[in-house]
Amino acid sequence: MDKKQRPLILAIDGHDGAGKTTMAILLAQALGAKYLRPFGGTTGAALIEHAEKKEYQQVADLGRAAVNALLQENDQDILVFDRHWMTIFTLIPEAYRQDWLPVPPTTLCYAGISTTLQRLAIRTEETFDVAYHTGYMAQYLSLGKTFGANILRTDQHSQEACLAQLLTWAHNL
Repeated sequence: MDKKQRPLILAIDGHDGAGKTTMAILLAQALGAKYLRPFGGTTGAALIEHAEKKEYQQVADLGRAAVNALLQENDQDILVFDRHWMTIFTLIPEAYRQDWLPVPPTTLCYAGISTTLQRLAIRTEETFDVAYHTGYMAQYLSLGKTFGANILRTDQHSQEACLAQLLTWAHNL
């Protein structure tokens, strides 16, 4: 990890049920970093609402404001974000992405549809059909490949092995 550029932002992103929250918390703990969740609660709901209304500039601005607020509030050397630019990019067309570039180092947590659905089945959140999930999963995977994200298959490795991969990724930045 480059000690010259602070804070080091590590973004952990992915679709619901991909394991990103678990892995972001474990990574932050292992690195002695600060875990941050910019789009939780009412912010996340507002992002979805604006996206559904096709108010893409509001989505981009609200997401950026949430991330910037956390950056201003935290002075630790390493910040681990549970969702960041990639989540916003799944909600907005490419024309609205410019203010997010360059993107921070990112790991995309990814699991196949059967694992995703199993993980989501134990939650109390609103449920969506398979097409909804496969559509977002495809978007995340495409964005991960396009922007050179580290892709972590959380359905193919143990939690310990996933954390080891994340730590190797973070230390090699």
